[in-house]
Amino acid sequence: MSNDSAQETTGASRLDAETTFAPRQQVLDQLRSYLAMLVDVIDQHPEASMERDEAQWRLEELVEELARTPPSPPRVQSRWLRLVPVLREVRPDVPIAILTQLLKRAIGDL
Repeated sequence: MSNDSAQETTGASRLDAETTFAPRQQVLDQLRSYLAMLVDVIDQHPEASMERDEAQWRLEELVEELARTPPSPPRVQSRWLRLVPVLREVRPDVPIAILTQLLKRAIGDL
């Protein structure tokens, strides 16, 4: 899959462009929205597998933590670090580096 189709699938270029200069709360709101959408994308993944189920579960945990006011940076970091390997396995087109940077901007250093 080319980078262009990966960006179309995940909205990576739009996500990056919309949050480059956004205030911290806007970045957090955008991440919440994007990750909630990603929950549905993973749920609709055509291949049922343990990796998909784990990615779904870990992503839902992260979404729940980000919904807290305020989110706990250590818990967000922990959930993100556990999610990344399975997310790469299930959806290699997801822009992990961009999401990591956005999480850092929204939450603080991960």
